Amino acid sequence: MKSVIVTLLACLMLIAGCASDRKNTMAGAGIGTAVGAGVGAIFGKRDGAIIGGIIGGSLGAYAGSRMDKQAAELKKIAETKRTDQGLVTKLKSDILFDTGKAELKPTAVDNLKKMAAIMKKYPENVLTVKGYTDSTGSAATNEKLSTQRAEAVRVQLAQGGLPAQTITALGLGPSNPVGDNASATGRSQNRRVEIEVTVDESKIPKKG
Repeated sequence: MKSVIVTLLACLMLIAGCASDRKNTMAGAGIGTAVGAGVGAIFGKRDGAIIGGIIGGSLGAYAGSRMDKQAAELKKIAETKRTDQGLVTKLKSDILFDTGKAELKPTAVDNLKKMAAIMKKYPENVLTVKGYTDSTGSAATNEKLSTQRAEAVRVQLAQGGLPAQTITALGLGPSNPVGDNASATGRSQNRRVEIEVTVDESKIPKKG
């Protein structure tokens, strides 16, 4: 039995070693570390816990490596950064919409089509589209406009082939500013749409 355990451990360590050692990939490893805990029923509580942890960690590392790859592809289209939870793609409202409007510009539609084409390769994605405004105007007006803009982006991504049930749209108005609303530059930075991408690991395609 111990020889079987050692062999299995060696194989799993080899698989885990093939994963990227980048920081964000290792953050992905933490997502799935507990997945294999049930293996203890086969090998006993102690050895099973060790093996289960490696299995779960390997799955998480794979999820993280896929997220790294997706982020690199999206960076060619929009400002994109990796986070511990997944990634965030930021789209400036000035590029997406005319002032005070919620209809996507033709160039914005083209860019969102390209983003959807990339994201379709990652069926594990769960998207949250968040619309933001600057502090100019009433809170009610800003909330309505940010909601309409987030919804417009959500609809376009769904039309691009992403499952509609995996995309949520939220309008957050002037909350969470990233720039100084007292300056024109800061207000421009605050007028944005962010797409947050997290992972449903149960939908990750198995490695070939």
